[in-house]
Amino acid sequence: MNASALLAAQGWRGKGHSLHKTDDTVGLAKPLLLNRKDNTRGIGATQHFTSDQWWMNAFDEQLQGLDTSKKGKVVQTITTGKLNAIEKGSLGKYSLYTTFVRGGFLEGTLEALKREQERKDESTTDSDSDAAEKNAKKAARANESKEERRARKEAKRKRKEEKAQRKLARKSKKSKSKSDSSDDATEEKRRRRARKEEKRRRRKEEEGK
Repeated sequence: MNASALLAAQGWRGKGHSLHKTDDTVGLAKPLLLNRKDNTRGIGATQHFTSDQWWMNAFDEQLQGLDTSKKGKVVQTITTGKLNAIEKGSLGKYSLYTTFVRGGFLEGTLEALKREQERKDESTTDSDSDAAEKNAKKAARANESKEERRARKEAKRKRKEEKAQRKLARKSKKSKSKSDSSDDATEEKRRRRARKEEKRRRRKEEEGK
C-alpha cells in the first residue's frame, strides 16, 4: 500500500507539506518520527539498565548483615532490607494480595446427581405405596360380601347426612346472627328517630313561647 499515492489522490501537495490545501502552517508539515523497535529488550526499553543491579545489592546487603562473631552460630542483623520486603508475611497490610476475597469451592456434580436420584426414588416409593393401598382397597371391596357392602354404603350415607346437618346448622346460625344484627340496627334507627322527633317538638314549643 502506497500511503503517499493515497494522500496525493485526496489532494495532498507532496512531501514537506501539511495536509492543508494551501497553508503549511496549518497542521504538521514534517512527519512524526517514531522509534523503531528492533531488539528483544522489552517494550519501551531503549537500553539495558545495568547501572542499578538491585538484586546483587540486595544479596550483598543480606550477606553483610550476617554476624559470625559467635562460634558455630550465624545471626542475621538486618531485618528491613530489600529482600525482607518481599518475604512471605511481610507484604504489609495494604498489599495486593490482601484485596482478594476468598471464595467457596467448586462442588462436583456427583453429589447433586445422587441427591436427585434419591428424591426420584422417594417419589417413586410414595407413588408405589399409594397405588398399592388403592389396589388393596379395590381387592377388599371385590372380596366383601353383600352385607358388608350394604353396611359400608349405609355408613357412608350417614356420614354425608351428618355433614349436611352440620353445614345447615352453621348456615342457620349465621343467618340468625345476621337477623339479630339487623333487628338491633332497626331498633337503633327507631330510637334515633324518636329522639329527633322529641327535639323538633321541644324546638316548636320554645318558638311558640
